[in-house]
Amino acid sequence: MNDRVDAVAKNGHNYGMSLPNAVLRLSTDVLADINDDERLAFAYAHGPALSGFGEEAELVCVWETDEVPADASDEAVHLTVARFQELLDELDRGEGWREPGDEALHVIGRFAEGTLLADDSELGSKARAEVTEFPQALADASREAVANESESLAKRLGDAEDPWELAEALTGGLHRAYVALFAASGHFFPGRENRAAFVERYLLGDEIPEAEAAVWAAAGAPAQERAERLPEAWRALARAVLDNC
Repeated sequence: MNDRVDAVAKNGHNYGMSLPNAVLRLSTDVLADINDDERLAFAYAHGPALSGFGEEAELVCVWETDEVPADASDEAVHLTVARFQELLDELDRGEGWREPGDEALHVIGRFAEGTLLADDSELGSKARAEVTEFPQALADASREAVANESESLAKRLGDAEDPWELAEALTGGLHRAYVALFAASGHFFPGRENRAAFVERYLLGDEIPEAEAAVWAAAGAPAQERAERLPEAWRALARAVLDNC
């Protein structure tokens, strides 16, 4: 097998002395069959097994080709170097993060939390160095978004009668709030799963999770009470985020 990067040395979130079993399986059972392919630029693993919140992990292979090879393993996620760099550049410009499903934040955030497993090209190490310098444009844009939509989103939440509209507004707003909170401390928001645990891990305080809990409590109230309580609960959460940015 070609160059292999020690997870303990490269990943500050892996507190054990060796790779988790899920990552070892990907490394020995999946990556071993790919790693001799000269088209492979680098490969990394990410997921709950590495962050300490579960047993699962995912392998991502990044290819130095114009397109992902047609015979690429279906046991890994695949990107080209060009696409990976496009996503990295999006975040550097303060883009690619506004909605929960935005690919740039999803891919690069998980790369930042993950562990390099193969990197003969050294492009993975170069990308790792880039993500350690958090993009200020992302921090600025996310804070500005929370500030700019505080009142309009509060009104939208107060007026929402359709549960779907309510859920959509809350999901998007909370996502942007957490992106801003994490970005202010130089971290990519890793997603809604285990967010409170990540807030605690990064020493971001408990004010935001408490404010979020108040938002959900107001959202679950009867319609008339919700219309009165939810806008102010949202304003309080937005103020808490902005006070910590």
